[in-house]
Amino acid sequence: MKQTATATLCLLIFIVFAFPVKTYAGFPIGKYRDIVVPSFSYYSQTDRYDINGNIVKGQPGARFSSYSTSLFVGYGITRRLDFIASVPFLYQVNAFGKGNSIINQGLGDLVAGLSYNLINFNYKRFLSVQVSGVVPLYSTNNGVSPLGLGDYGSEIKLMYCGSMPGKGYFNTELAYRRYFDTQGPDQFSFLVTYGYPVTKHNQISVDLLLFRSFSDNKAFNSNVFAERDYAFFKPQINFGHQFSRRFSLFIGGFYVPYGINTGVGYGGSLVAVFKL
Repeated sequence: MKQTATATLCLLIFIVFAFPVKTYAGFPIGKYRDIVVPSFSYYSQTDRYDINGNIVKGQPGARFSSYSTSLFVGYGITRRLDFIASVPFLYQVNAFGKGNSIINQGLGDLVAGLSYNLINFNYKRFLSVQVSGVVPLYSTNNGVSPLGLGDYGSEIKLMYCGSMPGKGYFNTELAYRRYFDTQGPDQFSFLVTYGYPVTKHNQISVDLLLFRSFSDNKAFNSNVFAERDYAFFKPQINFGHQFSRRFSLFIGGFYVPYGINTGVGYGGSLVAVFKL
C-alpha cells in the first residue's frame, strides 16, 4: 500500500535506535548521531475490494506489482530535535492480461521534516511529534503520474513509544497527511507495533496499521500510488537480527485482509539499519 511502499508506509518499516528491545519510531536519535536505513519492499495485488469492502476478482492475468527501494536518513540536531528524510525509487509492473503490461519506474515522493521529543517518562517512554513536507520528484501528465499523486503535501504525526513490563516494547503513531490539491486527499493512519526479543540478538514484532484516505475522486485505480479515496487494514509480522552494535537487519511480510476501494494486497520488506 502507499503508506508501505512510499515514505510513510515506510511508514510501516522499523527504525532501530537501541537493540534488541527498542525499535521505536518516536525514540530520539541523539545529538550529532546519524541513522541510515536502506530498504526494499514488494507489493502485489490481483483482486480488489469494492466500495463496500466486498472482494471483486480480477481479470485473468491481470496483476499490479511494485518493487521499491527507499533510503531513510535521520540526524540528531539536539537531544530532542531530529531531522528526518526518506526517498523511494519505484519499479512498477501493471499487467492487464494476454501479455499486455505497462512498466513505470522512477523516484517517488520525498518526505522530509523534523521530529521533536515533547516529553520522556524516566527515559522509558517517549512522546514525540513530527512535522514533514511531501515533495513529488517526478513529472506528471495533466496532473497524473503512476509514481504518485503528483502533489505537494504536509504531514503531522504524534508518536508514543517505550518499554513494556518485562522485555517487550511498543510503538504507536497517529498521523494526518494533506495533499494540496482540489481533490486532496486527506489521509489518516494509526499504527500499533509490539515487539519482543526472543534471544539476545533476535526479535519478533507485529504491526497493525489502519489507513483511510478521503477524496472527492472516488474512482478505483489498480495502481495504489495514484489512488485517492480508499481504506485498508494491514497486519505485518517481522523478524530482526543484530549483526553488530551498529548494523541490524529486518525482514517482514504482510497481507491486507480488509479494505475499501483498494487492492487485496500482500508483500514483504527487507530493511537494513546502520547507526553511525
